[in-house]
Amino acid sequence: MTVFKSIKKNLLATDYVFVLLICALSIFGIVVIGSVTNVHTNPYSTLQSMQRLAFGTGLVLFFIVSQIDYKFIAKFYWLIYALNIGLLMAVILIGDAQQGADVTRQLTILGQNIQPSQFSKIFMIIFLATFVEKYNDRINNPLFIILLGGLVLLPVILVQRQPSLSASLVVAFVSMVIIFVSGISYKYVFAAVSITFPLLTVGGFDIIRGSGNTLFIHNFMAEYQIDRVAMLLQRDIDNPLFFQNRHSLHALGSGQLTGKGLYNGTVNQLNALPEAHNDFIFAVIGEEFGFIGANLVLILMLILIIKCIKIAYFASTQTGKLIAIGAASMLFFHTFIHVGVVTNVLPNTGISLPFISYGGSSMWVMMATMGMVMNVHNNSKPKSFFEEES
Repeated sequence: MTVFKSIKKNLLATDYVFVLLICALSIFGIVVIGSVTNVHTNPYSTLQSMQRLAFGTGLVLFFIVSQIDYKFIAKFYWLIYALNIGLLMAVILIGDAQQGADVTRQLTILGQNIQPSQFSKIFMIIFLATFVEKYNDRINNPLFIILLGGLVLLPVILVQRQPSLSASLVVAFVSMVIIFVSGISYKYVFAAVSITFPLLTVGGFDIIRGSGNTLFIHNFMAEYQIDRVAMLLQRDIDNPLFFQNRHSLHALGSGQLTGKGLYNGTVNQLNALPEAHNDFIFAVIGEEFGFIGANLVLILMLILIIKCIKIAYFASTQTGKLIAIGAASMLFFHTFIHVGVVTNVLPNTGISLPFISYGGSSMWVMMATMGMVMNVHNNSKPKSFFEEES
């Protein structure tokens, strides 16, 4: 098949509702970022312009990746894993400081700042989807499970060292979902839960002691991360760290049913909500578009996640199935944690809302991941939901 025939085939097979959902969420995000940056009084707002550029280039990236057979990309899974580890190591060794000297998350490559922790998500999806299919007959071998755990734990630790708790949690969650869907025995799942739950409980009690007084948790979390979790566990609303959460809840509640309207959010326009363009953008949506607007965004995100799951079901290979499931779990986890932080149900971890929050690296990673999912869709054979797998 020639290149042009392959492109034509993929374009004809493309689910354009899927593409429309991505574009709708991204464009809406650009509009909200414009409100955050007061673009109506400053038409040359840098953040909105950069997000428009990220969306445009990301859309091109989406279509390029959707044209490349995912099975071809999967052949380089070990190289992709090595690149992932190499970039994460480079951040620790030569990365650029961000938000203070203790936080290093960026690399400058060809004059462009990128966050390898963002790209680690798609790298791990590709690697694990291929690795697990290749050795699926060993998935319940204890030694193989230990090896698999080590391969997942290494990038998680490197991301956390930056420190970036949110990105490390995304990588860990997506990896666990892929491994679970791959057919691992429930006895190992039960064993993992039996070990993890007591550890989290003990860790929670240690966190409540506060930074500087912890017994062991400071070896795994930065002081500001410990303080944020402790504040939520203790419900300490007088803590200065509760500043963002308090204004976030105020913004959400003040939007009521239909919102105050674009550019009319009091909390937003007075710049009372730090990181409103990124970590707390859902609060801006709630204030300016109300309960209806906020839920409409979540409904569109849910439809996109369901479409990813549907593509996974119809995938012609195990690798394609796991890539689509990994993408769905990434979208779900990002959205769940972001909304949980904004509503003060979860501690502030600084996680973006897919396609809507500001961030070039995040936009490119999401677009590339969705491009791979679309390629899985384009290379799948239609079958009935009632058809049994052989």
